[in-house]
Amino acid sequence: MNPSRFFHHCPRCGMQQPAPPTGNMFACAGCGFRYFFNAAAAAAAFIQRDDGRWLFIRRAKDPGKGMLAPAGGFIDIGEAAETAVHREIREEVGLRLEDVRFLCSHPNSYLYGDVTYPTLDLFFVAKAAEGQEARALDDVQSFVWAAMGDIAPEQLAFPSMQAAWRQLRAEHAVG
Repeated sequence: MNPSRFFHHCPRCGMQQPAPPTGNMFACAGCGFRYFFNAAAAAAAFIQRDDGRWLFIRRAKDPGKGMLAPAGGFIDIGEAAETAVHREIREEVGLRLEDVRFLCSHPNSYLYGDVTYPTLDLFFVAKAAEGQEARALDDVQSFVWAAMGDIAPEQLAFPSMQAAWRQLRAEHAVG
């Protein structure tokens, strides 16, 4: 269910609405309050080691429990995507990043509970700083370092991740 379908009352004046919003905007029939439903932003990084292998986590929770993914997560309010990707990587696998560059963005749908959240997933490519060991931390069941050709896009948890991995593989000319 789309988040807008939960807006039966105005969050400002409390008036019950004749019908839930159908588009990307809530407009109160009583006080005129307007609220726009926008995508939640997330940031993830495809992290490469000096030996050329790439880090993938195995998700510990739904959605996508047990599937592979690049480490990452939601961007906090007031946080830059670049800051978020560094924070999320530290929280999930305990690594510091170097040579971070933007790869691409893709829209996604994130089903959590009974709500499907529209997201905009921002993908980065980075190097793991030397002298560190990855650890399975927050929301991570396990992780694997794999050669680029060893991970098929379909093994990744979400369509946005699959598209980003395809793009990175194309940049590296891996079929």
